Amino acid sequence: MTRYYYGQGKVVLAARELFGWQEDYADEKYSRYTGMEIALQDDGRFSVWGDLGEEDAELLRDTKPDHKNLLPRVLGFADERTKE
Repeated sequence: MTRYYYGQGKVVLAARELFGWQEDYADEKYSRYTGMEIALQDDGRFSVWGDLGEEDAELLRDTKPDHKNLLPRVLGFADERTKE
């Protein structure tokens, strides 16, 4: 598994790429997060977590395949990456 981390300055940018296609998307919904994490499984499935601070996070996308080919839009501008 590889984890990609986005600081507060990139949360909305990443959210637009990942969730902007949704009819109810709004920047304000994601601007409250202090960071964002994408957990990419070795088989290509991924999940997305919004960091609420104080070691608390909210699941924004459950682990599913990338059928919409969203990952190439966001992985390149991650602030940090770790491999497990």
